[in-house]
Amino acid sequence: MMISRAQIGQVLKIYGSQAVRSSSKAQAAGDVAPKQDKIVLSASQEDQMRVRRIIDDTPDIRLEKVEALKKQIEAGTYKVDPSEVADKMLGRLLADRIK
Repeated sequence: MMISRAQIGQVLKIYGSQAVRSSSKAQAAGDVAPKQDKIVLSASQEDQMRVRRIIDDTPDIRLEKVEALKKQIEAGTYKVDPSEVADKMLGRLLADRIK
């Protein structure tokens, strides 16, 4: 589902007007401190955030792998197994059709 900026603005406007109404009701009832929103992250959410940071910090290209392959190609020792290539191609084809 896509949420537009306009929809977010509408939600914030509604939430803001409700917060003003509830804080004025609380003050009228004699409550001094208005309630504050609070975020509590579960361990799994914290783990997800940590993993996201690690992924963001990991380079997209592993230069050590590229260099090793480059040396093998230059030396003529890089070999490709045709059946593995075919398996990967067919696997990708089937995965794309399942979507």
